[in-house]
Amino acid sequence: MPEDTALTSVQQSLRRCFDTIEQQQEEWDRTLLDCQPLVSSLSNLAEQLQSCQKVAFSKTPLSSFTDLQDRLKFKLEEAVALALEKLNEKMCVLQRVRDSVSHQVGAILYVYEVNADRLNLEATLERTPHIPSIADMLEWLQDTEKYYRNQYLQRKLLLNVQSNRLSEMKNLNNSWQILNDKSSKQHSVADMLLNVVVFREATC
Repeated sequence: MPEDTALTSVQQSLRRCFDTIEQQQEEWDRTLLDCQPLVSSLSNLAEQLQSCQKVAFSKTPLSSFTDLQDRLKFKLEEAVALALEKLNEKMCVLQRVRDSVSHQVGAILYVYEVNADRLNLEATLERTPHIPSIADMLEWLQDTEKYYRNQYLQRKLLLNVQSNRLSEMKNLNNSWQILNDKSSKQHSVADMLLNVVVFREATC
């Protein structure tokens, strides 16, 4: 296979990979937006449950309702279970995004390895003010795959709270927001896609 053909094969695969990641990032962002009210609800429910357990209903005007505290606790626990179930469904979407990106990045690395012997070092490292080098793009894609993998794992660990660990659940919203802020500083998929706009148009 001539060098030009090998270069074209790698470039076309890179473009397909970036197209897929752009679509997956949109799905990721939508899903995180859907998660936010559920996470906030869980924190609020945990606070209500904590209050419910602390209050001695027998010493309040509600003492005549002997089963009120148990019924209220049951309702709150049901609401917690439902919110966690919905969040786990959203986590399945994030997992699919993670897996899709991992598959795409693995595929482009394979294409590059197959063609590497036919590409000289200059072709791999060549860049212009508007078009990154193949080496740059491969590195960014590996960073992107790592970003999704770490983000998914950290969010999954956050949601592995036990329903009886109310203090942890109450702080879930704050922890989730800290993770959002931290992730925006770690890696920007949007910035990467912006850096390859000209490249993607040139290889259409």
